[in-house]
Amino acid sequence: MKNIAIYLATAMFAIGVHAQSVKDQKARAEVDTAATQAAADIKDCGKKIAVTFDWSAYDSLDWTKLKKKKEEHYGAERSNLALLGKGVNAVCTDKMYKTAFGKISAIIYRANNNDKTRVIAKVDGGNLILENYTFGSTRSLADYKKAVESAL
Repeated sequence: MKNIAIYLATAMFAIGVHAQSVKDQKARAEVDTAATQAAADIKDCGKKIAVTFDWSAYDSLDWTKLKKKKEEHYGAERSNLALLGKGVNAVCTDKMYKTAFGKISAIIYRANNNDKTRVIAKVDGGNLILENYTFGSTRSLADYKKAVESAL
């Protein structure tokens, strides 16, 4: 029974990977690289903090209802991640925020389609979750800084 479960899990993973074209896989890898670079830009918070892009949130947007193709928005997400790390780092230049940031072990960037917001930050356990309206303009350092400060 255990072998069947392992086989099914492996098969499902393989199907998921192969369901995307190589072009899409490369574009997603570029978004993941931008998240890694954002993590590298966080230098004043006293520790290394991983930044991950929440692909399940991105994929679960109702792209049909939005009348958009998710593949056409990978570049926008890459741009949105460009200043995330620097915005978080700017928060940590203040000693009180740096201390408050000590409880954060990871940052999760999550796209949403709520056009009433820019960047919203919330702390969930050791995670800082940054939700961003994915179809707005590219986010600035100040957008991330303001959101993180409001969450801490």
